[in-house]
This record gives sequence, structure tokens and C-alpha cells, in this order.
Amino acid sequence: MATAAPHASSPTAVQAHHDVLIVGAGLSGIDAAYRVQTECAGKTYAILEARDAIGGTWDLFRYPGIRSDSDMYTLGFPFRPWSSEQAIAGGEAIRDYIADTAAAFGIDRHIRFGVRVLTASWSSADAQWTLDVETGPERTPASLTCNFLYMGSGYYDYAAGFTPAFDGIDDFTGRVVHPQHWPDDLDYEGKRVVVIGSGATAVTLVPSMAKTAAHVTMLQRSPTYIVSRPSEDGFARWTHRRLPGDIADTATKWKSVLLGIATYSYARRKPETLKALILKRVRAQLPDNYEVERDFEPSYAPWDQRICLVPDADLFEAMREGKATIVTDRIARFTPRGIALESGRELPADIVVTATGLVLRLMGGVELRVDGAVVNPADRLIYKGMMLSDVPNLALAFGYTNASWTLKCDLSARYACRLIRHMDDHGYRSCTPRADDASITREPMLNFTSGYVQRANAILPHQGSKAPWKVHQNYVLDLAALKFGKLEDGTMKFDKAGNARPAPVTARHGAEKPAPSVRTGAIVAAGAVAAVGGLALFAALTQRRVERLIPADGQFIDIDGRRMHYQDRGDGPAIVMIHGLAGQMRNFSYALVERLANDHRVIVIDRPGSGYSAPGAAANIRAQAAQVAAFIAKLGLERPLIVGHSLGGAVALALALDHPDQVGGLALIAPLTQPQEMIPPAFDRLAITSGAARAAVAWTIATPLTLLLGQRGTETAFAPEPVPADFVTRGGGALVARPRSFRSASADLVAANDDLPAMAASYPSLSVPTAILYGRGDQVLDPDVHGRGLAAALPGADLTLIDGGHMILVTRPDETAAWIRTQSARGR
Repeated sequence: MATAAPHASSPTAVQAHHDVLIVGAGLSGIDAAYRVQTECAGKTYAILEARDAIGGTWDLFRYPGIRSDSDMYTLGFPFRPWSSEQAIAGGEAIRDYIADTAAAFGIDRHIRFGVRVLTASWSSADAQWTLDVETGPERTPASLTCNFLYMGSGYYDYAAGFTPAFDGIDDFTGRVVHPQHWPDDLDYEGKRVVVIGSGATAVTLVPSMAKTAAHVTMLQRSPTYIVSRPSEDGFARWTHRRLPGDIADTATKWKSVLLGIATYSYARRKPETLKALILKRVRAQLPDNYEVERDFEPSYAPWDQRICLVPDADLFEAMREGKATIVTDRIARFTPRGIALESGRELPADIVVTATGLVLRLMGGVELRVDGAVVNPADRLIYKGMMLSDVPNLALAFGYTNASWTLKCDLSARYACRLIRHMDDHGYRSCTPRADDASITREPMLNFTSGYVQRANAILPHQGSKAPWKVHQNYVLDLAALKFGKLEDGTMKFDKAGNARPAPVTARHGAEKPAPSVRTGAIVAAGAVAAVGGLALFAALTQRRVERLIPADGQFIDIDGRRMHYQDRGDGPAIVMIHGLAGQMRNFSYALVERLANDHRVIVIDRPGSGYSAPGAAANIRAQAAQVAAFIAKLGLERPLIVGHSLGGAVALALALDHPDQVGGLALIAPLTQPQEMIPPAFDRLAITSGAARAAVAWTIATPLTLLLGQRGTETAFAPEPVPADFVTRGGGALVARPRSFRSASADLVAANDDLPAMAASYPSLSVPTAILYGRGDQVLDPDVHGRGLAAALPGADLTLIDGGHMILVTRPDETAAWIRTQSARGR
């Protein structure tokens, strides 16, 4: 088991300035740190943590039974998915997961424990933040500076929870505790316990304490919606046993995301129907004569407040066994022996747990100042749910109220990184969302009626009546806005000189709107249909958008009833170029074609099923080679030089083996030449053997998976060299987000080994001139296995190694073009 990281270092010994400072070492802080170190490479950063341990909420709260109140597949880090089948996890497991993640990525080395931030002051003249902090148990004052400040410290006070003023509490002879600071020495075995409250903490405490207490009573002033679900996710178990890891993780995540969105939308549209279904499920868990409406029917609609989740119906089980009871009544006063209720009843108690909520404290109580003026967050609008109006270079991690916290926090961190990179690229020093639109009216940031939300209205910023000030509480909408939305949107103002104008107060920005004071199987089915339909629509829209961005730029030819897309440029000796797995002809036209077309006729093709070519008769290598042979014959080419990259190299070899009269020579760039026992990590999510499963994945989760994680695979393909900034368009990289591209690439990968064993045995029979070019740092295919292995089997084959990785055709175009020209001259 992991343990929280020890005290890292004395904060006064840390450098005084960082590019980015992150406040808080909980889920959102660790997530932000990972994004900064991976998406803003070279930026210095540190995490300032007031306490002495990693974990935030999950380290602070230690009460019995503490667990996640949303599934871990969405609460966990997207870059290190939750691997357990336990969808609802205990606090210790979550705490270990956070600490292990920080250690796995070296983030723990950047955490400065015992650093409490008091004030953060922005200077427009210097374009930087100055943080006044206290360090260590002695609270030694110190100052730190940064260019960008990310607040991941949550929204509640760590010092104390909320406890109402109860009459007579001092008369009580038992013990009163608050869950936020659970005493290590509290022994409740055989004791009578009253838990005051009806929220997530109360419904967690009751079944856990009931295991050893004499009896536990949950005393609530009014009911809460309570829904049971299995602690293990059957869908997650099914996908992880049948699909590649990344695909299974993404499928599980998106199932949870879209089912949650569908359920929330249904609750907003048909609250009475959903209410009836929830109560029907509760009724099924309790004795026939139980007064369900008294204890489980709230006066508000579902999702006006957060719905409480109980895993495996543990609360209802404790009630059925007589170990726990719910009492709906109001407290008159505490007595020496328990609690007197307004109904006249007295609840005997040895221990009272006040699970009565949190004290809201935005950003850990840090005082913000901009050019000397104090910023009251309640006077500001919140931009895209993560930045305060007229406050430069500051982002807040504020998660969803109707879904997992980390979903929104990760989007916010990635958007902050986009802003930082954009400022670097254009020489800007500050970015400030400006609330200049007088037509925007203010609305409460959280549209919840919960007590803690109502108490927070005085400190929370407001949302606006329209984008980009609208808080959606919807992951899909936020994904579109934060990952793909324009940075320079007219509201976000960038400044190069660091002389941003003083921030106006937006408290009177428009009129403020007041906060608004079937069957289960059918709902689940409808949610599932909506989720699948939404994903399919998203995939179709993405495909259309991508094809508008990168249209077919060649010509088409019919080959045995199947359309092939190609470009034909230049005059001279003919060269035919065949691209690799998940690629298309723009991989070659990015830089190579123009270097060869002045003295060669260069023909680049989209392999069957790739780019804009229709799928072939089969996806295996020799079937693709046969179609390329028919293409060469139809164009009337006379023994051209065949250039094949990666999987295209295997197709080129099959072409030379099966159709030697149509090949003048082979120039193989990082070719696949041997059977693969292990799938390269860059392509492991494509390994789906079932055609039906492949189609289902292609039209549901493949597109969002590619948009979220595709950059990681592209970086692996290009490593150790960087991915060119324009490869996504000029190199055709965005086309991989299409469902048809995923389906074709998956079929190609699965079929690759069908022909390679027999082909490898036949290599010694090849008689055409053959040359092989590899990058020494190739991280997709091993140059020794596939380069030297082929050269050893082919007498006379020439192997050349140069610096670079798998995509040297893009990153090393001059060397690659010169090498190809040499091979062309050899064949004449």
C-alpha cells in the first residue's frame, strides 16, 4: 500500500520564482501538475500544500466508511486510469492512488509541504503574481512569485466543518464529533450513535458504524434522494476482459459520463417521473409497511441537490437488519442523555456525529489583489467555470456538482496549459477574461438548493447568462469549449507589455437572478441509448468537421470496383509511395514529395481503407499489395521504385514477392518486416479482433478517445523528435479522429501477422534492389529486428541508420529525400 509522501523539503529553500505555482496537492493539484509538466514542457512549477501530506480531501477525512460518491472511472486521473473493478472506492484506496500517481510521474518532488498561502497579489507592471506565505510549524513568513497561478485548493475550510448552534449541547454527557476531524481514539463499539444529517457523509457513516455499534440512528430534518448501485462496475469488468486497455478505460469512462448526462437531463425534463422511480427502488429495499415518503421523499426535485449514492444498498441492508434507523424530525435541544426532538421524542445517544456539512471557503481563504485592489470573488463572473473576470493569469479548479470533480478540473488544467503555450508562442505576458458585455446578467454559479451551497453564495463568483460566462455542468459541452474552443474569443484579452488595465468590479454587471429555491430498466435503457446515440452523433460530426479541415486533395481511380485516392506529381523516373498504419498520403506530401518531384514522377497513394481510399477486399498485407499492383498496372507505370513506410514497407515487400515484374526496387523507411509478438504501445488501442466490436468502438468511443489521448500516440510515433505543430493539418494527423480511420487501422493491425511469417521465410528469394532506412531512436519498430533482420535475410540489401525516430520521412526530409534519390538511381 502506498503512503502519503513525507515532508519534501523546507519551502524557504525553494527557488523564489516559478513559471507556474499550483496551490493544493489533492486530486486537482496533482492533475494540474501532470498537465504542466507534459503540456508545457520546460516550465518550472511547484505545488504549495498547507498540510503535510498528499491527498487533499482524501487525506483529511478519515471517518469510518469514507468512500467516493461518484465512480472512480471518472473521478480518477485520465492519464492514469483507475484499474480496480471497485467503481466506488474507499478513502484509503483513493489516497494511495493519488500518492502513487504523484510518485509515478515525479510530481511528488515538486510538492512543498507546510506552505500556507495568505495573499496573492498581481502586478500588471511586472506581469507576475507575488504570494505571501507562511511556512512550517513556526509559520515563518516568505514570498514566492510566479507568472501563472493555479488554485487547486477546493472550496471548503479545512480547519473546521459546519455545525449549527444546538441548544443544550454543553449539557450532553456523551461525545460530539464532526466527521471532518475524526478522533483516532473514538470507540463506538456497542454504543448508541446518532448521526445528524442526511447527505453523502451521513449515508456513508451509518452503515459503516452500524457494523459494530449497538445501534445507529440517522437524524434528518428532511429527506434526501438516495440511490443504490453496485460497488463493482459490470460494464468495466466486461470491457477490460475483451478490449485493449486504453479502449476499455475510455469506454468505461464515457459510459459513466454519458449515462450521467442523460440521467441529469432526464431529471430536469421529467422530475416527477424520475422521483417516482427512485422512490420505487427505495421501497423495494425496505419492509412493505415502511413509510418511505416520510424518510425518503424530499420536497425538491431530483438534482436540485446532489443525489446520495449508497454502494450495494448497504444503508438499506443495515436498516433491514435493525442495526440502523432513519428518523425525520427537528432537534429541540440536546439533553444529558441524547437529543430531544420537536415531536416530543427523545433519542438516546452515547455519541453524536454532526454530519451537518462544510464551511465554504473558496481558494482556501487566499486573499487576491490585482494592482493593489482587493478582489472579492463574489463580485466577479467566472469565465468557462475556471477563471475570474478581470483577474489575469489565474485559474481555479472547480469541479462538477452533478458528476465527478476531476472531469472538469482536468479540462481546466489543460485549458490553462493551452493559454500558457499560446502566450509563449505569441510573446504575451498576461491573459485576462474581460467582462465587457453589458448584456450579460449574473446568475448563481451553482444552481443547487443545498444548505452548503446557499451558505456559499456570499463567497462564490457568479456565472453569466451566456457563454463564455455560462457554467454548463456538462462534460461534453466543456470538452468542446475548453479543448477545442478558440483562445482569442473576444473575451480573453492578451497583453504583451504586462500593462493590463486595472480590473473593474463586475458586481453590478446586469441584474442578478435569484437561485431557484417508468421503470428503472427503462431509464437505464434510455440513458444507454442516449449515450450511444450521442457518441455516434459526436463521431459523425467530428468526421465531417475533420474532412472539411483536411479535404481530399488528390484524384480518384477505380481499381476492381474500389476507389483509390492518389496524387501524381512531377516528371521523370516513377516513384510510388505507400504510407504506414493509421496514416495517409499526406505523411509523404508533408515534406518529401516536393523534394523529389522536380526530377521524378512521384505518386503517393492512400492505402486501401486509409485516407480517402475505399477499403479493399481484405485488410491483410498481401491483399493490399495486390490492389496496389492493379493500381500500378492501370496507371501504366513501368517498374517504379516502391517507397514503403512502416506497415507500407510490409505492403511493398509483399508487392515485390508476389508481383516482381511491377517493382523496379524497394526503398523501405522504418519498415515492418517481421511478425510482431507485441503490439507497439502507440497502436495497442487498435487491437480489436472482432469486426462487430471494432465497428461499435469506431462509432462510439474511438473518436473521443483519439481526441483525448491521440496526441500521446503521435508523440510516441515521432519520439525522440517533437511532433511538428502543423502535422495535424498539413500532415493529415487529424484524419485519425474519424471512425472510418479507426476501423481501417484496427483491421490493418489485426491482419498484419497473417502474412508476415510466410513473407519472412521468402525474403531470400527477392531479387529487386532493396534499401532500408531507419532512425536510430525509433520507438515504434526496433531497427535491429526489422532493419538488420531484413538486411541479414536479403543478400545485397543496404541498411542505413540516421538520427531520428519512426517518422523520419517528416522530421528528416532532406536526408530521406537524398537517400530515396540514391535508390532511384541504383534501379536505373
